[in-house]
Amino acid sequence: MQRRDTHNGVGAEGDWVQVGAVGAPHGVRGDMRLKSFTENPASLFKYTDLRLGADGAPVSLSKKGKSKDGFIVHIDGVDTPEAVSALTGRELFVHRDALAPAEEDEYYLADLIGLEARDESGDKIGVVDAVENFGSEDLIELILDEPVKGLGRYAFIPFRKKLVTAVDIKGGYLTVAFTLWQETQVGKQAESQMDQGDNT
Repeated sequence: MQRRDTHNGVGAEGDWVQVGAVGAPHGVRGDMRLKSFTENPASLFKYTDLRLGADGAPVSLSKKGKSKDGFIVHIDGVDTPEAVSALTGRELFVHRDALAPAEEDEYYLADLIGLEARDESGDKIGVVDAVENFGSEDLIELILDEPVKGLGRYAFIPFRKKLVTAVDIKGGYLTVAFTLWQETQVGKQAESQMDQGDNT
């Protein structure tokens, strides 16, 4: 089974899937920066029923240009930088029905939310709470059944084949190389402690 990257690093709320996010104001006429989470960023503009928030108010976008990490757009009725600032950080959603259906051996990243997470032995370790992307790569956020010493109840697993070794949407689970992930975290903690020691 292969993931379908039409929506990278998205979240989902019920039947609503995140496809973009409002950024900072641009200029003085109510234009704003917009980050697209679609594989082809411009595909965001093909949706005819974009909502501000899951099942929120419909918005109409006009593309004004490109920015370093997305687009410059205008939302109808938002005409001042102050109005844009009030929307900065808000997420744009489309209904799941608006997405092209995934093929039999494909899935959307949003399909991972709610799946049971299992370790290499097949034992349940938690559940997928979200799929995040903070700028470098997709991360699977797990809520763990049992906290990991020094790491807590939440785990952010990079969505790499060696760490997320299997995804079974129909079976309702994914498999995580959990021991390997923990080893990488211990290494990071040791590096952080060494850096702090160097600064004292």
